[in-house]
Amino acid sequence: MTSTLANFHDSEIGLEVLAEESDSTEYCREVILLSKRDEKPVEYGAIQIWLEAFPAKAREAITEGKQPLGGILNQMDRPYLSSPHGYFSIAAPEICHKRFECPKGATLYGRYNTLSSEDGHELASIIEILSLEDGRIENERESL
Repeated sequence: MTSTLANFHDSEIGLEVLAEESDSTEYCREVILLSKRDEKPVEYGAIQIWLEAFPAKAREAITEGKQPLGGILNQMDRPYLSSPHGYFSIAAPEICHKRFECPKGATLYGRYNTLSSEDGHELASIIEILSLEDGRIENERESL
């Protein structure tokens, strides 16, 4: 979703890690993705990344927590598949009220997604919730 958000917001996408934990095989984090142009939050997400699927340099970049996984994969020039397997609407959780500055009771949209290597090995499992911005959420939802 990183490149889709970058195109939609006409901005590179940055990362703010809210919480993280890891062991030798996986790295999990709760994040806010931000437009670098104006530091505006554009997505809330939770991701589980299978570290063993990446070379050491990529694992270091992932656990450093300075850029989204999609950006790291694109920099590595590593082909990958994005496979959404469910879409949902949700009453905005508290973190989204605070970070997206959306009204209480606002409906936000998201998806469950899996990133895989070209040979089918799972790289990451993700839950993504988009911000409610300028009434354009349906356009974002269609580009998921």
